[in-house]
Amino acid sequence: MLATPLKKPTPTPLSQEEDAELMLRAQVDPAGPAFQVLYERHRREVLGYLAALVRDRDLAEDTLQDVFFSVYEHRARYDSARPFRPWLYRIARNAGLSAITARRDARLESGHELETDSRDEPPRETARRERIEQTQVALAALPPETRALLLQRHSLGMKLTSLAESWGCTERTIRNRLQAACSELASVLSTGSEA
Repeated sequence: MLATPLKKPTPTPLSQEEDAELMLRAQVDPAGPAFQVLYERHRREVLGYLAALVRDRDLAEDTLQDVFFSVYEHRARYDSARPFRPWLYRIARNAGLSAITARRDARLESGHELETDSRDEPPRETARRERIEQTQVALAALPPETRALLLQRHSLGMKLTSLAESWGCTERTIRNRLQAACSELASVLSTGSEA
């Protein structure tokens, strides 16, 4: 009988309780490994969110460092009775919006526009790429806070309760903001398709 190769186990995501426990450990022992574990657990997802929000990979990577520096610096303010992820994404959203503002201000001061990266796509990818680009252009046309909310909901899959916690409002308010944001995005997309 032949032995079947063992499948590599998929890592189990940390639960909210485990994240809270790690933050408590980081509060008690700032030099210990707990904060590094949190960083490794969340950095890829936060970086993806920031890249979509600020629309610049280098700026997103810089902002990621700012986010986790802020988490570390304000670890004593974290309330372990509340979920960690919404608290983290409140910090990430604020850092991302600040980075957008700083970039815009620097661009206005220098009088230069940001350069865009254009690449040739294989013909079979053209239609798919156009749809993605239309959506990205439409998202970019939205106010940064609206874009941040849509990305947290749809790219990160955050539930309404987590969004409400992160934005510091009720679920009903989040539902209303999401509905308005989706309407705004649909409007931008339909205007762009008519052009």
